[in-house]
Amino acid sequence: MNERPLSVAHDKKPSNSTAIIVSVSFSSAVWLFAGILLLGYLAKSPPSCVGTFSCLTLDAWGTYLSGVFAPLAFFWLVATVWIQSRELAQQREELALTRKEFEHNREVMKAQSDYVGAQTDIVVRDQADHELLMLLRLFRTWALSHLSKTEFKVPPVDVGTFTKQTPDDPIDFIVAVSGRLSHPIFMIMFLDDKDYLKEFEHLTSETVEELAEHYDRIYAMRPRVSPANSALLKQLKATVSSEDIRTVAKELPSIMGGIDDYTGVAT
Repeated sequence: MNERPLSVAHDKKPSNSTAIIVSVSFSSAVWLFAGILLLGYLAKSPPSCVGTFSCLTLDAWGTYLSGVFAPLAFFWLVATVWIQSRELAQQREELALTRKEFEHNREVMKAQSDYVGAQTDIVVRDQADHELLMLLRLFRTWALSHLSKTEFKVPPVDVGTFTKQTPDDPIDFIVAVSGRLSHPIFMIMFLDDKDYLKEFEHLTSETVEELAEHYDRIYAMRPRVSPANSALLKQLKATVSSEDIRTVAKELPSIMGGIDDYTGVAT
């Protein structure tokens, strides 16, 4: 965005005060010539005097000079007021142009600030998206290690309900795992169907609690990431929440004590 220079207000044509002064000076010279030479010599003098000026007394000289210079002073006063009014008008115009320049510069600065803010927000969200991707990769590594159920064959096969035949992509992986967790958790939480606890039989309460902590860290990224990833996390949280996972964890045996037959009675 190109910014106009502030000096536009000073690119006006220079004031014609000099021309006015020259004109007034020329008019004053003409008036003095007419008043002193022509009027003085053309005026009729009394018979007893030789020439007009020789007949003037001191009072007459004062009256004569005031008659000559009074209009001249008034003429210069009018000219001075005229020059000052024109200069004030030009100053007001320059101030108006300067005010417009300040308003334009303020708009330019605001636009630049908005642009920088938008670029900064993009950078911050890109960093948050990268951090989220790292968390999803970490979650996939942890889940394949702790949620899987290995069937000892050659080669070994993962037959765990939550991790078998899951995608390699970390985003697709957590979507698949969350979908597989949502159904048994719903049946346990809302229909109180304890039979679905068997899908967690290869896990301990500590492992499921750690699973909830992974989801907490992932869901905490939502305010910072891009809108697309924010929508993804919103959908995941609607599918399975960390609070529901913790509720199921309380129904599972603990490595510290254990629970008989998933009934909630500690042994």
